[in-house]
Amino acid sequence: MEKQNFWNDAAKCGAIIGAILAVSMALETMMTLSGSMKYYALMTVEWIGVVVLHYYLLHRFTRNRSKLYSAEEGFSFGQGYLFVLAVSAFAGVIVGGVQYIYLHLIMGYSNYTSRLVEALTDMMALGGGVPASMESVMAQSLEQIQTAPAPSVLATVWGGIWVSLLFGAVFGLIIAGVLSRAPRPFDTQAGE
Repeated sequence: MEKQNFWNDAAKCGAIIGAILAVSMALETMMTLSGSMKYYALMTVEWIGVVVLHYYLLHRFTRNRSKLYSAEEGFSFGQGYLFVLAVSAFAGVIVGGVQYIYLHLIMGYSNYTSRLVEALTDMMALGGGVPASMESVMAQSLEQIQTAPAPSVLATVWGGIWVSLLFGAVFGLIIAGVLSRAPRPFDTQAGE
């Protein structure tokens, strides 16, 4: 990392995080469509692990960025927060792109929605069905899932960016607060 290569560093770090989040998204989609309770439990554990890894990587990359600045320069909250948001935006582009490719080109969006409705129906059946007062609402919800138009490439990528920025905004508050340090222009090294 170099101080002058802010966007290159953010893109490189975002690509690493984006690749991890994209694989996680694909795994979570497969587990969701399975309709199996054991996979839902596994998905919960996987999601928690990915969130922890996401935070760790953002913290590590931002810490490495902060080390580029000397004690005389300091590393402000804004510098750390901007770096976390930039990394998150690049990661979101990758996640959104992979999500579009996976759901629309590999799986097929109509296949995805029909399998999702099937998985939801199976889960409701395992739970003893839906109360009579909720049947019409549930039928309407399932019909809306099936008849909803497929999102465009831009909508899917923006969705990935938005979710990544949301996580980055929350994590960034913590990370930038922990790693920020005021400049110390008069702090001398021992032996000088």
